[in-house]
Amino acid sequence: MSIPESIKVHKPTAFGACEIRAIGGYYYVYPVTSKWDAAKGRSQKKTLKSVGKITEADGFIPNANGMRRMQEMRITPDVAPIVKNYGAYETLMQLSPYLSDQLQKFFPDVFREIRTLSLIRLVEGVPAKLLKPVFMDSCLSDICPDIATSEGSVRRFIAELGQKQPTIEAFMREAIMPGTSLLFDGSSFFARLGDSLSTKGYNPDHSQDPQVRILYIFDKDTHKPVFYKVLQGSVVDKAAFIDILNDSGITDCIIIADKGFYSKPNVSALLAAGARYILPLQENTVNVEEEFYLNTDDNKFDGVFSYKSRSIFFHKKKSGVNGNWIYTFRDNIRRDTLQGRFVEKAEKQYGEEGYKPMDVLKKIRMGYFSFCSNIDTDPKEIYLAYKERWHIEECFDYLKNTVIPGASYAHSDDYFRGWAFLNHISLLYFYGLINALRSTNLNEKYTAVDVMKLTRNIYKVDSGDGQGFRVSAIQKKTKAILDTLGVDLLRKN
Repeated sequence: MSIPESIKVHKPTAFGACEIRAIGGYYYVYPVTSKWDAAKGRSQKKTLKSVGKITEADGFIPNANGMRRMQEMRITPDVAPIVKNYGAYETLMQLSPYLSDQLQKFFPDVFREIRTLSLIRLVEGVPAKLLKPVFMDSCLSDICPDIATSEGSVRRFIAELGQKQPTIEAFMREAIMPGTSLLFDGSSFFARLGDSLSTKGYNPDHSQDPQVRILYIFDKDTHKPVFYKVLQGSVVDKAAFIDILNDSGITDCIIIADKGFYSKPNVSALLAAGARYILPLQENTVNVEEEFYLNTDDNKFDGVFSYKSRSIFFHKKKSGVNGNWIYTFRDNIRRDTLQGRFVEKAEKQYGEEGYKPMDVLKKIRMGYFSFCSNIDTDPKEIYLAYKERWHIEECFDYLKNTVIPGASYAHSDDYFRGWAFLNHISLLYFYGLINALRSTNLNEKYTAVDVMKLTRNIYKVDSGDGQGFRVSAIQKKTKAILDTLGVDLLRKN
């Protein structure tokens, strides 16, 4: 198939000798070279990987391989193309356009800096000392070219941002809608002992390393984080619960918390705020009598329902004079799993620490779990409402493994508060992507991290031909995902 002249005129010269091939109605560019073939006594042509495609409308459009080769050629700045990371940043901004408006409303002087630093933290995960080169290689440097991104400038900005805590809290409070259901959870992350708020404290792994606690509130329906509070590592969630309740201004909401939040003072605070709540009780709670566990007759339960092909037995009883109810459930499959683990451990340690396999029979509370709630409803509704908490695990995994490590060298409380708010904005962008995947059912095949990896290979390129920036070639699979999400990377901004 002959190549039209309208395509040939766009053949790039930066890669040396190239040839254009027509494949499936598209025109692709392949660099070619030669290698001496001693057996044949002559040079043999060798075709290299494609560097992009050509269209009449846009000319040459480099792909990811072309981008890498162009970046390598930056040693000749007079002729080298300008390449900017683009796809992931633009995707995140298009999926959460409201964030720029909200930031501008509360932080009119610095909203561009907050947006820029939060996006870079999310996409690249780099600390302050590496931020400037990443910023210069991104499309964000074209959107906000005047932002100072040296390490010293960034650290000063973060500390100054941390001094705006009242404004930060006002920004977050606006996201809490009356009448919604809110999920509370806390998590530890490890830091250097010299860092602000870092102390030795309790965590589920029982590690005594220096740590900081972060207490988060999520909207149950959108799964987005709406409010947070950073705590010293030695402060437990139960003690900080009333503080975050007051700071967030929660009224007329349903509070669904994790284990460790239940206490009489916390229940009183929730009642005073007019909130409804579902609070898990500890395994050793006195709100369920020992006799209930000792009774092995299933008739002690009020009924049973199914959840993911599991039988869940339930019992509901009134508690106290404040309208509280105690909901108790038993999951037989979970009970059998826990008992099996205990027997396995007992067999291994028998004779060493005195465990005996038959001691498992004394673990009468295995598979049981109870809640205190002032909501008088079908027990299944309480159970399903609590199960919604699993949707926020993805957020904490990403928070702890990707975003949080940048807290190093936070020697002042102001810096730590500013750093925490940037992480919060990063998570809002992240959840904008998560919710877009869920609403289009793409979450059945792709995670938010998958999409970010795919779009990171999409660039904006200025080849120096006077036509300005063009978007690099987008793989067919990635294009299909973006189309489903409603993201248009070719639109004129």
